[in-house]
Amino acid sequence: MNQDSDHEKIRQEFQALRDSLKTVQLATIDSDGNPQASYAPCVWIENDCYLYLSELARHTQNLIANPAISLLLIESEEKSKNLFSRRRIMLQGEVSTIGRDSNQFAIIMAEFKSRFGDFIDVIEPLQDFHLFQINPQSGRFIRGFAQAYDLVGPGLREFKHIDMQSR
Repeated sequence: MNQDSDHEKIRQEFQALRDSLKTVQLATIDSDGNPQASYAPCVWIENDCYLYLSELARHTQNLIANPAISLLLIESEEKSKNLFSRRRIMLQGEVSTIGRDSNQFAIIMAEFKSRFGDFIDVIEPLQDFHLFQINPQSGRFIRGFAQAYDLVGPGLREFKHIDMQSR
């Protein structure tokens, strides 16, 4: 296999893992500077991740006060061949809010409805919900043992293999 076909295979595996998951695990920072873990349903449009979150949730309060976020998308335990090397994607970045009056809001909420069904009709009008866009600044894709890749380049769309020499 040449480097281009390897790169394409890695990209396909990355995309398949990302697109197979309907939720993402979140790490946010509370007002005391402590990390908090949680999860939320998400949608991806191209390479952008979106979350629709209620102010009643701590993670939403945290993101309003501090836009720093870390995301973890991880292969299910049942599908994993080895629980010590589950395939996973980690992204770090910041969130920005999409206003309800924007065209983008309607497009993204239509994608939420397509993915999660009529329940979105119930929560979309609730004013305590906010639509967040994740703006990733760094990331990593773990395929297994000795198969870790930093996400680099414009839009974090390239994969740079991590080995002992590149650490």
